[in-house]
Order: sequence, then C-alpha cells, then structure tokens
Amino acid sequence: MSDLMPVPHEQIWASAVAVAADSVEQLRRCDVDRVVSLVDAADRSALTGWLIAQRPDLAGAVAEALSALAREAYA
Repeated sequence: MSDLMPVPHEQIWASAVAVAADSVEQLRRCDVDRVVSLVDAADRSALTGWLIAQRPDLAGAVAEALSALAREAYA
C-alpha cells in the first residue's frame, strides 16, 4: 500500500496561482491569463471555476483569458 495521497485540486490550483502571486487573494487581473494557460485544457474548467469562486472580481479576466486561448487554438 502506498503512503501517497492524492493532492486536492484546491492545492493544485493554489500552486498554479503561485507562479504569478503569493496567494489567490493577491492575484492581479493582468496575471490571470498566465495562470489559466498553465493548466491543461482538460483541467481548465475546474481551475477557472475555483478561481471565480475565490475571486468573483476576476470573472471578466478569466473569461478574457479563456477567449484568448480559444482564439489561439483555432488560429
């Protein structure tokens, strides 16, 4: 039996935010796209949902980041 426990998603999302800020509370609007782009497309919905739940004021920046990633994917 392994002693390794799965890492909770919230901890993974906080690690992604740590690339741009010390905490989700300190994340700046201009860094949202950087954080969103770090996560695989399969996990992006969960990350952005968590981010918006933590920081509703960044919902517009999250939408812009997702839109930019979608444009890049189809360019």
